[in-house]
Amino acid sequence: MRFSRFTKYATFLLSLGLLGACDSFLDVNQNPNSVLVAPPANTLVAAETHLGFLMGSDIHRYSSLFVQQFSGQGGSGIQTAEYDRYNVTATDLNNAWRGNIYGGAQADLQKLIEQTASTSPRYSGMAKIMQAFLFGVTTDAFGDIPYTDALKFEQNLQPKYDKSEEVYTKLITLIDAGVADLDKTSALIPAGDDLIYGGVIANWKKLANTLKLRLYIHYFPLKSSVVAAQLATLAALPSTNFISLNAENFQLTFEDAANKNNPIDQFEGRRPNQFFPSSALVTLMTQKVDPRRAFFFTAFPVAGQYTGAGNGTGVNAVSTAFSRMHVYLRGPLRGATTAYTGTAPVRMLTAAEYHLILAEYFVRTNDLALARTNFELGIRRSMEAAGVVTAADITAYIAGRPAFTAGNALQQIIEEKFVANYGVAVEPWTDWRRTGFPVLTPAANNVTGNLIPRILPYPDLERVANPANTPARANLTTPSVFWDLK
Repeated sequence: MRFSRFTKYATFLLSLGLLGACDSFLDVNQNPNSVLVAPPANTLVAAETHLGFLMGSDIHRYSSLFVQQFSGQGGSGIQTAEYDRYNVTATDLNNAWRGNIYGGAQADLQKLIEQTASTSPRYSGMAKIMQAFLFGVTTDAFGDIPYTDALKFEQNLQPKYDKSEEVYTKLITLIDAGVADLDKTSALIPAGDDLIYGGVIANWKKLANTLKLRLYIHYFPLKSSVVAAQLATLAALPSTNFISLNAENFQLTFEDAANKNNPIDQFEGRRPNQFFPSSALVTLMTQKVDPRRAFFFTAFPVAGQYTGAGNGTGVNAVSTAFSRMHVYLRGPLRGATTAYTGTAPVRMLTAAEYHLILAEYFVRTNDLALARTNFELGIRRSMEAAGVVTAADITAYIAGRPAFTAGNALQQIIEEKFVANYGVAVEPWTDWRRTGFPVLTPAANNVTGNLIPRILPYPDLERVANPANTPARANLTTPSVFWDLK
């Protein structure tokens, strides 16, 4: 689906920072002739656009550098090079938290819920499911976060923080409420204004179920009989209840036009030579002769060869002698040029991830046969989405993967998920923190005592505006999410 940036900014009032971290924008005299509430269609466009941009911008860069899908280069003092050696400060997170998460996408989604819940609940149902997705990503990245008291706008400018495990429990309830809304009579019916699924309610329900699977699998290896029962019930459903095909992926596609292109592509174009594929990812794929490399990376130094940048090395010298991200994250090339269209989608939750979640679940429950079936389906879906990978290459790659044993299956699954989720924000980092895979070496020149970050800092503006509730965070290396047992 395509979108218009114009409609995004037409609803700018809905996207102002309105949580505790923000100043009150409402204590002013208002023009009674002003339009204060945008139509639901406009608000939905704003919310989905904001969410898609967010998942391809700051949060993606932090998490993909930490988990070594990318490496920051450009010399000392360059943001990505500093983040790559874990030099991330509270000030760095101000915009992501205040303007993009709570005051941006979440504010848009909350306004959409409030204006449509009683009259056009299909809109509020979609908004609740997207809220649950974003709250899940946020708590995975920050740990405890404002949830119960969040998004009350001027009624509560200093929200309390909910424990991450409590947030997870509430997200399942929120997802269920969203699905219930989708089935209600709705005066307005989403269609072209739904940039993700075009108003196809069945796909929103598939997203809801797949999102539940993502949340539930994070509980492992924790022992929870309640979660185990709920996950078993979901895992037993036919794949048609989930995002099992690439056409059903939860993703936002962009336009080949200035300021309407994919945000990952925008960053590459505006800050060239600062963000390269990591040698950890490139080496992993090269060892397996992975055919996705031709779509993930540009060849360097010669055709058929790929070179990643070492993590943490970018502060020492300025170098461009590496492969770069390619069409999978940037969109097709314009003819025979080296310019990209920027139309690649920002992928948020995919069919490949669904099958690999199931693969992990079946390993955890000692069914290696079903684990292998879903492992191979996950690889197949990823390769089908990567580009024109031939059927023969897919078959050969799958055949080359070692047989599953109790000792190697989980590592194989998470490594494939690491590759399949190239470009997906936070989840690869979450998987590494949960499982220890892929095996990573801390970045060179790191500032954290040779430890890879396991959490993001709370933003400085949140500490200033909400000091009584913002938790202390002494470092970025102490496990701070309930599922992160290290």
